[in-house]
Amino acid sequence: MKKNLYDKVVFFYDRLAMTVLGTAHKESKYAFLDRVSEGDQVLCIGGGTGENLPVLANKVGRLGKVYFVEASQKMMGSAKSQLTADLLDRVVFLHQTDFSVLPNQLFDWIITQYLLDILSDKEIDSLFLAIKQREKPSAHWILVDFFDQPAKRWLQWIMIRFFRLTTGNPRNDLPKYHQFFEKHGWKLREEENFKGGWIKAACFKKV
Repeated sequence: MKKNLYDKVVFFYDRLAMTVLGTAHKESKYAFLDRVSEGDQVLCIGGGTGENLPVLANKVGRLGKVYFVEASQKMMGSAKSQLTADLLDRVVFLHQTDFSVLPNQLFDWIITQYLLDILSDKEIDSLFLAIKQREKPSAHWILVDFFDQPAKRWLQWIMIRFFRLTTGNPRNDLPKYHQFFEKHGWKLREEENFKGGWIKAACFKKV
């Protein structure tokens, strides 16, 4: 994951998503967050502008903590601005790009929203291996991302090309997400579809 990957698009990223995807992009980011409980430890990687961060901070309460990891300094600044003063101490902001130096503790929840589609297969494997050292036996993982849809391939191609040019996205296609989760010992529990299944939110449990 490259440093400051999205700094150059942060000022129009959310508006672009709304223009192209409508409300589905925003709605998908709230899927399954109601499962998070007070006192939970949450690792949110690639949280972007953090529009759902206040919800997470409220869900974990004073006894829990959200670790918000983001490669873009400007997106992290936008995420901080989402929080009121009373919620700031519930979130730890980490500007970093190396999965091997993620916080060295055990987490109840891992959340990756629109992250895996900008990582190479090798980077995705590295992320899963890093999470393996930091997951509780009962951990859950919320994935939100684009899934290959034949009817959307022209738009997928345009989006991939745009982000390859502007942010250095290494991919030419979308990852086979479920293969990675199965390989690393995660089982699908629930799934929600948006935009006819082009966007999916999936909740996995460690097995």
